[in-house]
Amino acid sequence: MKMKKFILPLYYAFISFLFTLESIIYINDAGDQTSFAHMAQKYGFFEFAIYRYKTWSSRLLIESVTMFMSNHYLLFDVTVLISVAIFFYCFNGIFLREEKYRKLQFVSPVIFLLSFPSLFFTSAGLIATVTNYLFPMISFVIAWYCIIHEKHWYTILSLPFLVFACMQEQFTVYAFILFVFALISSYLECKRINKNYFIATCVSLLGLVSGLLCPGSANRLTTETKIWYPGFETISFPVKIIKGYLETNRVLFVTSELNIVYLLLVLIIVVSIMKKQYFATFVSGTVIYTVITQRLGMNSLLTAVQRTIDNQNKSEIPNYFSLKENLYPIVLYTLILCIVAVVVFMIFKEWKGGLTALVVLAAGYASRMTVSLSPTIYASGLRTYTPLIFSFVIVILLLSKEISGIVIEKDLDSDNIKNSMSI
Repeated sequence: MKMKKFILPLYYAFISFLFTLESIIYINDAGDQTSFAHMAQKYGFFEFAIYRYKTWSSRLLIESVTMFMSNHYLLFDVTVLISVAIFFYCFNGIFLREEKYRKLQFVSPVIFLLSFPSLFFTSAGLIATVTNYLFPMISFVIAWYCIIHEKHWYTILSLPFLVFACMQEQFTVYAFILFVFALISSYLECKRINKNYFIATCVSLLGLVSGLLCPGSANRLTTETKIWYPGFETISFPVKIIKGYLETNRVLFVTSELNIVYLLLVLIIVVSIMKKQYFATFVSGTVIYTVITQRLGMNSLLTAVQRTIDNQNKSEIPNYFSLKENLYPIVLYTLILCIVAVVVFMIFKEWKGGLTALVVLAAGYASRMTVSLSPTIYASGLRTYTPLIFSFVIVILLLSKEISGIVIEKDLDSDNIKNSMSI
């Protein structure tokens, strides 16, 4: 019995160790850590955070951590090892607290490995990408875990982790949407304001304000516009949003660069079949068929979308955009997203579970869409999809809980039948 208590922590440590070993392979690849390492010779830890806030980014301590880790590779490896293991513990503590889900606690770390291979965090160099995306995500989960415990010392402990997470603009948006939803849900259910959710909402709101008022943002926008997207400042706000919408869905459905999308769609089909919701099975099957045939280079509904993308890439006109040409992709993407949203809502046993899953997906999608306002929209790579992939992981786990619930119910029904027959 005593050994049983150690099996899960040891499992978390092993998966974390595996992820860390995989990451070490890429640690010496070219990236931003080189320039950050040179900056460490000029600035102190907190001094650098203030300097970057004034001249470049609202990420404050995230910038300082990046600089520090760029000079301490071994400490970086140890931090990854420990933090990922803690992430597994807290993540399961949020979604799989009940004993009946113990087996699923072994599944979530594997889903993490499949969703976030180390190569995913190398687009700006391993250290810079991990400190700017993985560490804020881990910090957010630790804060979330502490917040739901509703004890004073847990609340105090959550604050530094939440503040750190909300220094990353995407997770600030993510946290704000999620905690506003949690605050409203808690109030409607308990008829009182949950102080922890209220505090978390305020912290995330401060993160949004900090990002908007950051004096260095204008300088960064000017510099990155010259390098990555000349003329970006001339594009209207609605067109920027549409371009971000098109690019986000291109990666999700046309080029299908995120394998977790397939896992999510397959799991939706499995759950709908188990629940005998055959209409949901049909429409979600249509979506995955369309995505797979496009990936295989066969004719599909997305073929015309790819044609539109190719034609626009060949255009010699800077910042070319035609709403007429992009109308079909916009309509098709919206249709696919609506189908997925409706099916996800339908297949949960309780409507609250379906609504929670939709809000989680919306938070991830909105966080990714913030990149629409950056000239690096086409240059930042897949790392900006981290919040959205995180949402996919959560929904996959929630769907796995639905499957577990169906299996448990069938086992109970089977036992009841056997007992009645024996009587």
